[in-house]
Amino acid sequence: MVQDRFLIAPFDFGLVKEQAPWLIPEAAFTELNNVYIYKGKIKKRIGSKYMGVPATEGTAQLSSRLRIKVGTTDAVTGIWNGTVPGGAYTNIGQMFSVNEVMLTVVDTAAGLQDMLNTDPTAITHAQYTYATGVYEITATGTYKNKPVYFYPAEPVLGITQYESGTREEEITVAFDTRFSYKFDGNSWDFLDSVVGTTTWNSGYYDYFWMTNYSGINPEDTALFVSNFNIKAGAVDPLRYWNGVTWTTWYPKFLVAGAANINAVRSAKILLPFKGFFVLLNTYEERGGLNHYPNRCRFSWYGSPVHANAWLEPKQTNAGGGGYTDAPIEEAIVSAEFIRDRLIVFFEESIWELAYTGNPVLPFVWQKINTEVGSIGTFSSVAFDDVVLNIGQTGILACNGAFVQRIDDAIPKEIMKTLRDSDQVRRIHGVRDYRTELVYWSLPMIVAKDTDAYPDRVLVYNYKNSTWSYFDDSITTFGYCQQSTGETWENDFGTWEEDDSTWDNDLEIPYAKRLIGGNQQGYTFFIDDSEMGNVSALQVTKIDTAVFTVINHNLKEGDFVKLNNCDAGITIGLVQLVVNNNTVKIWTKVGDDFVYADNAAYIGGGTLERISRISIKSKQWNPYVKQGRSLNLSKIDFCVKRTTDGKITIDYNVSNSGLGFINESTISGSRLGNNVLETSPYTLKPIEATSDRFWHSVYFSADGQFVQINIYHSDDQLLNGQSYINFTLEGMMIHVSPRGDI
Repeated sequence: MVQDRFLIAPFDFGLVKEQAPWLIPEAAFTELNNVYIYKGKIKKRIGSKYMGVPATEGTAQLSSRLRIKVGTTDAVTGIWNGTVPGGAYTNIGQMFSVNEVMLTVVDTAAGLQDMLNTDPTAITHAQYTYATGVYEITATGTYKNKPVYFYPAEPVLGITQYESGTREEEITVAFDTRFSYKFDGNSWDFLDSVVGTTTWNSGYYDYFWMTNYSGINPEDTALFVSNFNIKAGAVDPLRYWNGVTWTTWYPKFLVAGAANINAVRSAKILLPFKGFFVLLNTYEERGGLNHYPNRCRFSWYGSPVHANAWLEPKQTNAGGGGYTDAPIEEAIVSAEFIRDRLIVFFEESIWELAYTGNPVLPFVWQKINTEVGSIGTFSSVAFDDVVLNIGQTGILACNGAFVQRIDDAIPKEIMKTLRDSDQVRRIHGVRDYRTELVYWSLPMIVAKDTDAYPDRVLVYNYKNSTWSYFDDSITTFGYCQQSTGETWENDFGTWEEDDSTWDNDLEIPYAKRLIGGNQQGYTFFIDDSEMGNVSALQVTKIDTAVFTVINHNLKEGDFVKLNNCDAGITIGLVQLVVNNNTVKIWTKVGDDFVYADNAAYIGGGTLERISRISIKSKQWNPYVKQGRSLNLSKIDFCVKRTTDGKITIDYNVSNSGLGFINESTISGSRLGNNVLETSPYTLKPIEATSDRFWHSVYFSADGQFVQINIYHSDDQLLNGQSYINFTLEGMMIHVSPRGDI
């Protein structure tokens, strides 16, 4: 019988879930995991790499993790003792380093206890007291007179840049639950000049809002910060950084009382606007601590840190400050600019804080929408003419005049994250200018423990309005202006893992780069030239095949790469998730899986999440209008050339969930191995010089519909296929009609 051929290209619909799988467009997909749509092609997900300039591949994690220099080993004795800044931490996994030697806290017993030590000949004594934070370190030989760093291993809760006014001097600033840090282009360190002088008391949900504005003098720049932490006995004040020190800041609106009386104690959002400084959703001390969730409090026109900047009218030396409350009883959740307009998202409505030009009342509230609002303070992503935000009803786009949903293709997906009022506070969005994507880090849906960090990233291509998912655990996003270009000396990747070019702008000094942070204090560049994920989960200890990985966010069936663990394997399978801090990992020996173990583990190991590509097409039947079923005999795939890439093509028919690779093997009807090779065929030497080519996979599929599943099998992941680039540019399906449907 003569076969018909149908071209599926370009791919311009992405993930579609609002209809039955056979009703969606031909080039749409019911599943797109760890890939994304880019200019009509399906591309492997974007990877990541450590920040900083590591000395060796094994110590690359040290420059990329939030850390504090706490001292230097004595030049003569090699001794350095002390107490960690900010008081003791009640969790294992904290770490110290002396040069490349890593010392890990693993014992919670009373008194000084030994830390894991990656080089006992260099560091002969390393102990820590879990309850007090006291530590003792003794170094020998060349490790005397070397810096000692402390790694709190707390989640990254904020990343921003301090805008000093000159391009070369802008620094990246990050926050965890206790400290603020600066990145000098090589590694992280404490932001203050004196370690421990300024600490925070953030909970794991208290993310930092940060903005730059003028300081005391017009030529000064100050970084204003709030973590909106209001807890009994642990209220963090507003603060600003002037490039040298932090200043605790109580915007005082009445003259009477002490510094923190008749003053703002905290605010969810801080923004400069029209020459004023505004605080949205405030806690104010006026005869007690009072919450004004719908309030905008504004300064005078000028410096917000002047003593009179916030004084209300009729006060002595009043400067023209004041407030205006929105005429609704809802809390302000988020805010973002559209050009010079400030759009404010409440819980169930959206308003504009409009500028009047009247010095007596410079701002008024104007209603935009009363049907939808926001659930995530950090879910707002700004564009020139629109603001994207996640609300209770879906993902919204507001242009200042009206609001519409942009997630019609996946209308129920975001609802899966709205089950916990605390978890939604962890949603964090950012725009990737290079790849023309928006990322939202989403919290776990199913977790062994309730306090689980984000485990996936929702990806939106704003050029063609397509959706997909990445598997990743990112607490916050930000930008970094790298100060130097990359060098061969500090690049420890392989050719297979690197897709960059000589003119890649990521290697240009002062390029603006997107970075992320995770729940263990790691930071990393999000880089579309990287084929793998950064190894950013610390293996705290290994005990009888149980890996302690604090807040790992791994799921049973996930694959991980073990680095510096000496567990006898490179890539393993998460066989059992005991809880959010411990897992059991399998490795394959022959045809059997056995538990990975290392009773003599000395620390310094990390896990790298391996992202499995999983793509499911629509249910195809080009003859459905004729009421006929189909036979699929072959699909030609147009792929970008790789060195040694392979991926599996499975299929199912007639709404069956059965994978027919297995079923056709049992029945003896399987044609070939169902592996799509993206490397050149030996018998076709011209392919070795081609950028792309067509390779075929054969089928024997009869049914009402046929659906294909493109994925990396377990064996392919174990063999490192996840590190090879994958780009699919088109499919040609070969089908013929069969009997009545």
